Order: sequence, then structure tokens, then C-alpha cells
Amino acid sequence: MSTENAENADRRPVRKGSGSGRLTCLGPVPDPPIDRVTSAAAVVITDYGRLVLAELDRGPDIPGGHVRRDENSVDETVRREAWEEIRARLGELRPVEVIESDHFGPDDLTYMVIRAARVTELAPWVTTHESAGRLVIPPEDFLRRYRGNDPALMRHLVTAALAVVAARP
Repeated sequence: MSTENAENADRRPVRKGSGSGRLTCLGPVPDPPIDRVTSAAAVVITDYGRLVLAELDRGPDIPGGHVRRDENSVDETVRREAWEEIRARLGELRPVEVIESDHFGPDDLTYMVIRAARVTELAPWVTTHESAGRLVIPPEDFLRRYRGNDPALMRHLVTAALAVVAARP
């Protein structure tokens, strides 16, 4: 593995099918240590209250992904993923949720961290291996179209993010 690939490798690789695991929402608590965070994502909101979403093979989703070894904070991961998946620059990142996972076992808890942010810039779209497109749609349209594993969790994240962004100008 080259140095560049080693730096870009996931900090904590998660193998598909290696275990189901329990997810527990802890609320907008302080971030866990970065070495315990497997992934980070953002609910990205326009000034008009629409969501900016990535068009992925599994359908529309919020931008996010695994923390890389060369990243030192959740916010660094969130900003990188937003740029890669939706070509967006984000304003202030606000805490929404920390989700605890026992995917690796009860003695090796890891975390997913969710932020909310307003878009400050949408760059011209460029299709990449990260995302086939970008959608800007009302939250309810996204929630109806969402095909992920846990629609109730996604509804919670979107609702909480909208409340956090609305609470502060």
C-alpha cells in the first residue's frame, strides 16, 4: 500500500457482513475520541430549507462516510465527504447526534457522528466515483424516497438537524 493510500485508508475499517450490532442514539453529546469514530455525515440544508443529497447506487442519502487515518476530527471528515459527494462547502457544523455501535462487540464500542450545516457554496457538479449526482429537495420528499436500513433513524436525524439549524440563524 502506498503512503497516499495508507493515509486515505479508513481509520477503522468495517467489514460488510461481519456482524449486525446494536445502534444507540446518545443525542448531540460531545464527540467521542476520533479513534473510536468510524464514520461521520451531515444533514446539509439550503437557506430555503431543502436538503442537499448525494445520488448513490442505493438512492438519495445524506453525504457522509468513513473517517480516514489522516483526518484528525469529525468536522474534517464531514467537510471532505460533503465536497466529494455533493460538491458543497458548508458553514458552521452543528452537533445533531452521536450514534453508538457495538458492531465490533460490547467491549469495543464505536461511533457515528452526525452534524447539521447550511450550504455556503454549491460548486458545479462533477460526477465522481463517490456520487452519481446531487439532489436538492424538500425534506419530506427525501424521507419518502429514502431506502436505507433504518428509515425511522433517518427521519430522526433529519428532524433533529432541521431543528438545530432553525434554532440558530
